[in-house]
Amino acid sequence: MKEKILEILKSKVSRKNWELWFNSFDVKEVGEDKIVFKVGNLFIKEWLERKYGSIIKRVIRETFGREIPYEIVYESVERVHSSEPLIRKRPLVITPLNPHYTFENFVEGPGNTFAYRVSLEVAKNPGRYNPLFIYGGVGLGKTHLLQAIGNYLFVNEPDLKVMYLTSEKFLNELINAMKSDEMNEFREKHRKKVDVFLLDDVQFLMGKSGIQLELFHTFNELYDSGKQIVICSDRTPEELADFQERLVSRFQMGIVVRIDPPDENTRINIARKMVEMEDGDLDKEVIDFVALSIPDNLRRMKGAIIKLLAYQDMTGEKVSIQKAKELLGDILAKGNSIDSFDKLLNALSKTFGIPKAEILGNSRKQGVVLARQVGMFVSKKYLKMSIRTIAERFNRSHPSVLTTIKKLEDAISGGNKTLKSHVDSVVSMMHGMVGNGGLFGG
Repeated sequence: MKEKILEILKSKVSRKNWELWFNSFDVKEVGEDKIVFKVGNLFIKEWLERKYGSIIKRVIRETFGREIPYEIVYESVERVHSSEPLIRKRPLVITPLNPHYTFENFVEGPGNTFAYRVSLEVAKNPGRYNPLFIYGGVGLGKTHLLQAIGNYLFVNEPDLKVMYLTSEKFLNELINAMKSDEMNEFREKHRKKVDVFLLDDVQFLMGKSGIQLELFHTFNELYDSGKQIVICSDRTPEELADFQERLVSRFQMGIVVRIDPPDENTRINIARKMVEMEDGDLDKEVIDFVALSIPDNLRRMKGAIIKLLAYQDMTGEKVSIQKAKELLGDILAKGNSIDSFDKLLNALSKTFGIPKAEILGNSRKQGVVLARQVGMFVSKKYLKMSIRTIAERFNRSHPSVLTTIKKLEDAISGGNKTLKSHVDSVVSMMHGMVGNGGLFGG
């Protein structure tokens, strides 16, 4: 009977989640009035009760033809003669993590599979791939994977001390330590009291040489001590402008992996996962409509889904595609600039003779960089896109987009006729605006 319970349960859980959360799960006791399961530690017990309690109840009902109460215990209670402590310690949470950012909730697709699998391997075997450097555009899942590593370790390795920091927080803590003359405490916290160091948005430290020096020494001490380091960025190590070369070389010592934008099927799966995480219920056609109508921004897609679910909850009315179009009019209107952006990419590609994918990629070839810069400038001046949206479309940081646009504005107003001609050609191709005076006047 034990084997039958496990067999049915395994059939109802994905292989990925079974390997993540059920590797220590077993049936301890089957009685007429109660079934007892056992797991590896207290945190897995709490997770299974919260996330899989309804599935376990259903499996028991299918197996026995009736409902039977169950209990999950953790093994350490039984290990009276073991050298292990009776109750495993709760993890030391140095920095809080988003509990929704788990491997279970991450949706795999062609653009992120390698990053997902390497991150999971790092979580299972800290120190094996060290450092791990994850890069990609805005809103593609870098932070999710980074925190998923921390959440996995909290559950499975509660004795390890995990620190998650944004680069901005690292900078602010360093400045505060310098002001209060507590540098020894700062270094003790970030170098000695950490087993896994998770650093987000490292590109924020571009041009900040003093902070980079502190990060360099922190990196070295952690690495030499065998501590796992994971870093996220919106660009490759080579593209971190004004970064110390020795620090960039450290980032490249382990595995550098990229996350690409999701394809249509992955976006649909992500949308379905978003609905599931909100404990909501939308028709499949509506979910697909949202996923395919908002292809450029997963955060905006989540906002749309939450809005539809809120409407259903408040009115009791099931949302149709027509109602979704009506409710999401403002959000979809923002997405209408996608057509214009596609026209812009086509114009850039034809004007400079460069594939669109390369313009949106990470090439540093002079011609590609120029095409990309012109694209950012036109996006702001003629498509009236926000700096944040431009950064998302071109997979660049907010500061770099601002710098690029200012640079081109100054060059054109300063009389750079070649650059002016490039911009005129692109905009003319987009809108059919041809004239002797060009678009910027004589």
